[in-house]
Amino acid sequence: MDATTAQPDRAQSAGNAHQQNEAPVDPPKRARTRTILWIVIVILAVFGAFLIWGTIYRSSHNRALATDASAAASTPPSVYIVRPVAGVASDWSLPATTQGIQDAVTYARVSGYLIKRYVDIGDRVKAGQLLAEIESPELDQQLSQARANLEQSNKQLDLQKANLELARATMERYKGADQEGAVAKLAVDQAVAGYATGQASVAAAQANVASSAASVRQYEALTAFERVLAPFDGIITQRNVDIGALITAGSPTNNTSAAPTSVSGAATGLFEVSQIDTLRVFVNLPQAVATNVTVGMPVQVTIRGALMSPVPATVTRTANALDPGTRTLLTEVDIPNSSHGMLPGQFVYVVFKIGRWGQRWNIPATALIFNTEGTQVMVVGSGGKLHLQKVIVGRDFGDVIEIQAGLSGGETIVEQPNVSLEDGQVVTPVESQHATQH
Repeated sequence: MDATTAQPDRAQSAGNAHQQNEAPVDPPKRARTRTILWIVIVILAVFGAFLIWGTIYRSSHNRALATDASAAASTPPSVYIVRPVAGVASDWSLPATTQGIQDAVTYARVSGYLIKRYVDIGDRVKAGQLLAEIESPELDQQLSQARANLEQSNKQLDLQKANLELARATMERYKGADQEGAVAKLAVDQAVAGYATGQASVAAAQANVASSAASVRQYEALTAFERVLAPFDGIITQRNVDIGALITAGSPTNNTSAAPTSVSGAATGLFEVSQIDTLRVFVNLPQAVATNVTVGMPVQVTIRGALMSPVPATVTRTANALDPGTRTLLTEVDIPNSSHGMLPGQFVYVVFKIGRWGQRWNIPATALIFNTEGTQVMVVGSGGKLHLQKVIVGRDFGDVIEIQAGLSGGETIVEQPNVSLEDGQVVTPVESQHATQH
């Protein structure tokens, strides 16, 4: 075979070989396509099954909900109920602050410097006892001048009296001579007028003496205030000055480190004296019990920190009128304190045992309804039918409220009414496990 014939044969052989190599490629492709198709079919089948199942489930669930809702709509709702509990007399405990039965702040009536101080806080003093001395040179000089003026007025009075005596003697001589016709009538008249003038001068001098004497008494009274005296028996509870302090008459003083104990707590006078054999407290009683408080009523006073040791006391007086701003009755209670076991300024509780008037009922605070109609409760009537009942609220004990009017005691009250309950609605009452106490 020649070369020309060999080349076509080789080319044909190569073409056949290439066709043989490409022929097996097609079947695997078709196989992969079929596999993917089957996977998609299976996924769609599973998704369709879940979709059908979900649709059936939701449909059955909605039918069940509709059935339950219809049953609930036809079944009355259940509510917890309570019954009013008869209220009992309770104590009224009100806060107060103790004060001395007598309490006075001494002020300076003269200006000057404190030169001596004889007492300090805690000292017991007697009425009229000297507490301190004030040096006031200006006042002393004014007293000396007033005394000198008085002496001058007395001398002037003596002079006018002497002139009056001379005028009287002259008038008598002229009147005697006039009877004998030995003197002119004009001279007699002048002598009489001179005597009358002398009388007026004496009267004016006497008035000057009285005025000067009054000035002396005034300055003597003022100088007496240089000695600061105790107004009554008691204890020095406040001392606001020390030796060398400048004192201004009538002005408050607070120039020492001593803590003020007065009720006002503001800057006060020289000393504060308290009588603590008997203490007193002032209490503001509410209008609800004001008419039941009488003079002589026994009460108990307990000190904060010693509540288990009450002290007996007595209502001494009341204002007999309510404060229009607070609607309270100012009441004074006196506390015997001969042992001085209690001190002024202590915080105490005053317990009044006041009898109750009228029947009161206690209900849970959650049973009250507050709206535009006022204060109401929801009562379950015959056949489980609700209706709103207006009530008047009394004392608030926190979780329990006192009802003054509106209940008779036999009602069945909804313990916790909510906004879904309406007047006239039928409910199923259920006894509450919580009993109303108080």
